Amino acid sequence: MTTEWELLADAFRNEVQEYGGLLNLFDRQQGAILERDPELVLAVTGMLEEQAKTVDRCLHEREALVKNLAASCGKPPDTPVRELILKASEPMRLLLSALIDEINNLVFRSKRRARQNQMLLFRSIEVLQQILQRLNPGEVVQTYSKEGKPNLSVVSSFMRSIAKS
Repeated sequence: MTTEWELLADAFRNEVQEYGGLLNLFDRQQGAILERDPELVLAVTGMLEEQAKTVDRCLHEREALVKNLAASCGKPPDTPVRELILKASEPMRLLLSALIDEINNLVFRSKRRARQNQMLLFRSIEVLQQILQRLNPGEVVQTYSKEGKPNLSVVSSFMRSIAKS
């Protein structure tokens, strides 16, 4: 049984590490947004997507370990991990509890940073729209994609003449 607790602790440590990497990438993305570096924003966004997949994989691996541990303890597979760790020795219980708290903290911080970055990107798009409309009054058209995301289009005088015909 001890090895199962150690495997769970390793899974939690791995998850902490990957969430830390995710948070680091959100920080890099925010820096790129504030530096107005669109190429870096795109590059970091791609890295974020890959890191999110890695975090998700770690989460699923850890959930599988928790289900196996629950079965070993004679508990249902959906037993909360905090309830399961009560069966561990005190040092292991303290370690696992600290790792769970750290993961919860990193999840909260990652979600907060993702929302901040999304708001920064949205505000950047709004500012860009305003600049384009000032530079080309009447020639900037806002449309929406199937997902509901705003798109900007600059309508040329040729396109306006076709539309009038």
